[in-house]
Amino acid sequence: MDTLAPQLPVGPQAPLTPGHFDRTMTRLALAGAGWPELVRTLAGATGAVCRIVGPRGDVVAGTDGITGPAGGLPRSEVARVLAGEEPVTVVCGDGWRARAARLLAGRRGMGALLIAEPATEAQVAHLRASITAVLIEAVRLDAGAGGSPAGDVLTGDVLVDGLRGVLEATPADLCDTGAQLGWDLTRPHRAVALYYAGPAPARWAGALSWLDRPTSREGRYAWTLAAGDDDATELASLRHQLGTTVEPGLVLAASGSLGRRPEQTRQSFAEADRLLRLVQARQSGPPGPAGPPGELAFSRAGLAQLLAGVAPARLEAFADGQLRPLRGRPELLETLAAWLDSGGSRRAVSERLHLHRNSVGYRVATIKRLLGRDPLDPAVAPALAAALLAGELVSAGPEQL
Repeated sequence: MDTLAPQLPVGPQAPLTPGHFDRTMTRLALAGAGWPELVRTLAGATGAVCRIVGPRGDVVAGTDGITGPAGGLPRSEVARVLAGEEPVTVVCGDGWRARAARLLAGRRGMGALLIAEPATEAQVAHLRASITAVLIEAVRLDAGAGGSPAGDVLTGDVLVDGLRGVLEATPADLCDTGAQLGWDLTRPHRAVALYYAGPAPARWAGALSWLDRPTSREGRYAWTLAAGDDDATELASLRHQLGTTVEPGLVLAASGSLGRRPEQTRQSFAEADRLLRLVQARQSGPPGPAGPPGELAFSRAGLAQLLAGVAPARLEAFADGQLRPLRGRPELLETLAAWLDSGGSRRAVSERLHLHRNSVGYRVATIKRLLGRDPLDPAVAPALAAALLAGELVSAGPEQL
């Protein structure tokens, strides 16, 4: 294997033509060269730093000493690279800018090959010429896994990310992949979104690897599937199962609507994401009578079932129309929410918000004066409650996921 190395030029001054370089790199790979040697060869021919990231975004080889997730890419960025035929510019987790070419074996995304930006046309041509060699090693490593649990998790990643719309895939392809994993996507199922709020991400990744279902993870977030109608029981079971490795109270969970087609599953994942953000926001807000919930099942989400599918701009307009006099007064908004939840009980609001009853009375009087109506009026209360929930969903924000 090492006997081939002296045939390669050093530095960018006299690189091989892309066609010649492709053949040389392929011979190296077929002779047993691993990823570290292949990226060193590409770097030697182009004079640029190079990295390889796997399908989960971690750096698996590089010429600058960076490995692991720190200098890698989010799964969404890997998906963007895999979706396009042409190399695209990306920014890695450590701020390194690179041109990334997809590593695609058939329909299976194996990761990306990166070369430092700014990249010349000649350097990009050599990047493309290296893809076959890098894929040879990727397929060899994948075959060596021999159907291990790690290989199953990778396939599960592809299925879940395809259903979420992060990876491009046809409904037929998704159904085929699901069938291979024992999931009939024509039978009732729903999406689940998870978040880990604890201090041990490595343990979180380990806990997810033991789940008996396809799972995709990006940092502290994860997504999976649940079968059947009782999503509340499914969420509790998932949190308990994950709790054997990490503290269950640090795992937040939400589910989406029931679906029977991949297209419906994508909507279910969007709903689960919105409800998970609502759970996160409520964790840091004032506790309700039973404390802040760690999970929110779509089947028990009430009005949030409908609002989770409404565009943020419409939610914001509705909330502003109903609550404009109270905007910018968070203490009045939380008092209004507690007042409506308790049916107008000063004692309940006082205990929930840790306020003196006289302070509750003063705030409620201020709310009535600013709104110009009684919040408990049966014709008014539902609209205010809906506006408060719409405001929560908007404030949680899509940028968290």
